[in-house]
Amino acid sequence: MSEQPMMSTAEELRQAALAKVRTGALEEALDLYDEARLQAADEETRELITINKADALIALDRTGPEVTALPAILMRRRTPRNAFLAAYALLFKHRSSGETKRAMFYGQIAHEIAVETNQVFWKIATLNELGVAYEIDSQFEQAVECFEDAIATIAELDDPTEHELSYGLALENLGAAKLQMRRTPEGIECIRKAMPSLQSNAAIAEAHIDLCYGYIDLEDYKAARRHGETGLEMSTDARQTRNAHYLLGEACYKAGDIEAAEHHFDELARFYPQFRNLKSLLFGIDLRSMLNLKS
Repeated sequence: MSEQPMMSTAEELRQAALAKVRTGALEEALDLYDEARLQAADEETRELITINKADALIALDRTGPEVTALPAILMRRRTPRNAFLAAYALLFKHRSSGETKRAMFYGQIAHEIAVETNQVFWKIATLNELGVAYEIDSQFEQAVECFEDAIATIAELDDPTEHELSYGLALENLGAAKLQMRRTPEGIECIRKAMPSLQSNAAIAEAHIDLCYGYIDLEDYKAARRHGETGLEMSTDARQTRNAHYLLGEACYKAGDIEAAEHHFDELARFYPQFRNLKSLLFGIDLRSMLNLKS
């Protein structure tokens, strides 16, 4: 029986740091990455550890020398893996900070590397992230192409069920993009089909809020309110809360429940103290055509 190659100290520490990241212990992971880099015997390994630490810093919404090193790592292209990981980290960083043009630039590079190296899982991950960047930038046709490509790629795998989470996220985002293109029945069908595959509260809340938007378009205000209230209850960030209050206000107003509409528009107005007449505006104008569900 052949022996397994011994893992280096640097790799053991890197794997321990990745395990910390998976459990959400990001601060502890940073220290382990620093120890791992000190033990690394070659530049390729040090570069990989730098990317991994940059990922953790970006998740913490922080910067540092590792984050600022990512563009140089990408330009060097020491290995396809390191180049892809650097491009993907920059895609996520700029998408999270609202710099969508930069996010799309790095996303396209990451996608090219994934295709060139025939790395299917890299391609799926990039298409999902790149599609969201297109959605945020209101480029819905391009977003639909990304999500449909991701879904088709997952379907071609030997065991697509191993990637059920990626499938669910892509399908939910595809549905949202179709809603914003006024392809409402298709969008609702995609989101409802995606929901059993969604796992996190954030993803489930997102699906309910998107369904609220869709059912308002179909003038099914009872269903819109049901999904909007669930989405609001499960919302995990300010964007979701704002969208839920706005859409619930619209659904209630259109259903003739003025008191409930006032409550939701009042809650929404708290996010925009500089606009003193926002509630009056919302009662007078339907702003759904100006709402981007993902921004």
